[in-house]
Amino acid sequence: MDTIRFGKFIREMRKEKGLTQKQLAELLYVSDKAVSKWENGACFPDIKMLDSLAEHLGVSILELMQSERIPEPVVDRDEAEHAVMDTIAQSEQAEKRRRQMGRAKILLFASACGILYLIWAGVRYLMDQSAGVPPAGALTGAWQENPVFFYIWAGILSVVCGIGAFVLLWKSEQINEVKIGRHKIKSALTILMDILVVLLLHTYLANIANNKEQLQSLPEAIPIQAYITTLNGNSSTGIFIPDEIVQGLLDSSYVEKPRLNVRLKAGIDRVIPGQWETLNLFLAGGNCLEAAVRDLKETDVVWNAGEDSSFLAGTEAKCIVSKKLFDQKGWKLGQKITLCQYYYYRQDEKSTELYMDPLETTVYEIAGYADFMEKANAEDVNVTPDIVVPFLVVREAYERQEIPFYADSISFWLSDSLKLNEFKQEMKALGLQNRNPLSEDYSLNGTALTVQDAAFIDTANHLRQVIDAVRAFFPFLLVLIVGVGYLVTLLLLNSRKKEAALLRSIGLGRWRCFRIFFMEQLLLVVSGIVLGSILSVLLQGNYGVDSVLSGCLVGIFYMLGNSLAIWKILKVSVMEALFQT
Repeated sequence: MDTIRFGKFIREMRKEKGLTQKQLAELLYVSDKAVSKWENGACFPDIKMLDSLAEHLGVSILELMQSERIPEPVVDRDEAEHAVMDTIAQSEQAEKRRRQMGRAKILLFASACGILYLIWAGVRYLMDQSAGVPPAGALTGAWQENPVFFYIWAGILSVVCGIGAFVLLWKSEQINEVKIGRHKIKSALTILMDILVVLLLHTYLANIANNKEQLQSLPEAIPIQAYITTLNGNSSTGIFIPDEIVQGLLDSSYVEKPRLNVRLKAGIDRVIPGQWETLNLFLAGGNCLEAAVRDLKETDVVWNAGEDSSFLAGTEAKCIVSKKLFDQKGWKLGQKITLCQYYYYRQDEKSTELYMDPLETTVYEIAGYADFMEKANAEDVNVTPDIVVPFLVVREAYERQEIPFYADSISFWLSDSLKLNEFKQEMKALGLQNRNPLSEDYSLNGTALTVQDAAFIDTANHLRQVIDAVRAFFPFLLVLIVGVGYLVTLLLLNSRKKEAALLRSIGLGRWRCFRIFFMEQLLLVVSGIVLGSILSVLLQGNYGVDSVLSGCLVGIFYMLGNSLAIWKILKVSVMEALFQT
């Protein structure tokens, strides 16, 4: 039963009855839009309405089903049964199409939501990168540990929903003009090209990600050490570093593993003025073993039970003595000894001549002993300490005696080498200057900072230049993807101009033809992107959001070029395409 003929018959019968579409709709308890669709041939009424519709139009069921008036209504049984069966089949087919369309809309909506989510994740990632914000997952959960698999599954589900909707529309003859199977080689070439483009973009983004990872891990690979020296850089030990600089370094978030040392002279039990041989011990106040004696390790010390080097960072009155002194005095581990401590000072800041005055007498517990001379370098023999005490114990003694405190040497590591400029600004505000080998200041003032950052800066600058150079090419790469999509589609679909012209000649508009070709290409492109993304992850590794971003960008910009090519093909004259040799 022809829907156009059926609709025309209803319209004629309605007008003969003098009914409007609205009046007929009220009689049948439906909307006037439904009556309009029947008359325009868009669909059939429900089979249950045929009896009532025939009654209100004043025709028989057979006349209604045959869509014509029968002068002598002699109904042949077989003919009537055939007409009824045909009408029922047409109505069931229309209902089936409506259900398929409903399912297709749901699947298309789900697919669109998945694609929009992936695009949103990629755009947000780009915005975060430009703002310097570390990437974060859009959701929370265990998948954040390896988010690329979540994105791949989201992409696969979107593709499955899209394919399902495509199949339903094809079966319902909504886009039955699309014939991918007829062009297998061209379809395969389109998918292959999409896979290659995804691999290209993924390689590009992976290169940026690798360089970023190298830059982030550079502080561990090339740590930066700094130390305080005199202005001309001639000395880094045996100098006078003011307490405000010491405290500033301890408070700085950029300073890590500081090694602080202060030197003293001492005598055992008491020092007799004039008999300076009683002041015969060198003391080193250090906050760790390496600060007091270079290269001294935890395992080099024979410790008292339950002791280790952690006490050097605190304020407990304990000490480590040299093995030579330990044997000479016959001391035992855990024994307490009394030390009369003297500090070094100068007459003025420009003087290099040193003097000594009493500091404080302190009782120390022997926590361990070690062979200091074995660990000292040749140039350090004359200054190798006899006893090592905690740095803060000595500093607090200065404070109690209201004597200005000066450290003897300070070295440390940067906690975050990538913030080197901020660190230098903070040190400048602290009063530290850059080392100047040409300076004529030969005093012992520890006011200069030496930072061993040359290797780090060279490597970091090289990595940043590589990242900037690769990023600068990014817009051109996107334009290249648009161009590839345009040229490949134009070459592969150029031979199908006649097919497009035939579709136009049977009454399909340019937009409808565009939608047909676009849906076909979209299915191929998405398939190629999913395959390319999976292949990229397997071959080049998982780069999280970058892996998903490559697929999203290829899809958007390739389809942009694809759409331009399709529109260009459809702009060809129908007659020119049909008669083109």
